Amino acid sequence: MTTFMTGWAGMLTFAEIRDALTPNLFRLMRYYHFPEADLDDLHAHGFMRLWQALSDDATFLENASKNEALRLLLNRLNPQHYRKFDRKEVSLEALADSSGEPDDFLIEGFGIGGGRQAAFTRQVDLRLDLERAIQTLAERYQDSQPHLVALYYVTTSVNVDHAASLAGRAGGKKGWWLTSIVKPVREELQALLELYDTRRNDWRSQFLAGDDVPLQQVIQRHASRGNSRMIAVLKSLAAHESCAALEQRLGVPKSTVFYLRRQAHSELNRAYR
Repeated sequence: MTTFMTGWAGMLTFAEIRDALTPNLFRLMRYYHFPEADLDDLHAHGFMRLWQALSDDATFLENASKNEALRLLLNRLNPQHYRKFDRKEVSLEALADSSGEPDDFLIEGFGIGGGRQAAFTRQVDLRLDLERAIQTLAERYQDSQPHLVALYYVTTSVNVDHAASLAGRAGGKKGWWLTSIVKPVREELQALLELYDTRRNDWRSQFLAGDDVPLQQVIQRHASRGNSRMIAVLKSLAAHESCAALEQRLGVPKSTVFYLRRQAHSELNRAYR
């Protein structure tokens, strides 16, 4: 049986690659609001094009992490080909009543169309995953009002000013709360749900995956130049330190901190390619 080298699990058959990527692919398609009725077609189309790519180049996924493989797969979905207009929504209850076999729709979770899984069962699975993830974070931050409100903010449509006020971070403290608390909570929730943001592929994703060699190389380069300020900024980014804390530690204006952080981000993105 033909196998292909992958960057996350070694040699895998195409069926094993498909099984490994399918759950996260469906989550990502829902995360980016692809039409629910198109998901099965998009799934089949994406893996067909992935098979074509692997047939042309067996090393196509050789250096790809699982996250990168999902990004490559998403790029091959072509959702515009499956966008349907004037779609009529059909009630599952109505289908059950008219078919005379309600178990096919309401209990087992399989409908017509060759045993294709009904959309509502996937929605239930996603909701259960979301509830478990929220409960995990709620228990983790049960003693921190700002973090609990951040979780409330990222999972509801509450107004940001209202949420910041509830967290005790209104006014000038709102920006700090959004970057230092809300952003990490959102990233934790995405990690628990295995929802990777394929639109952003910067150095931090590779660093968090355990690759710190490029970071150390950039630090050593600035150490050879005696640039202690930039070294402090690089280490601050790696430690996810807030701008306010770095500003106080370096004793420089906020505008200088912003400039140094932008420079550091650019250097790290180049180093991590």
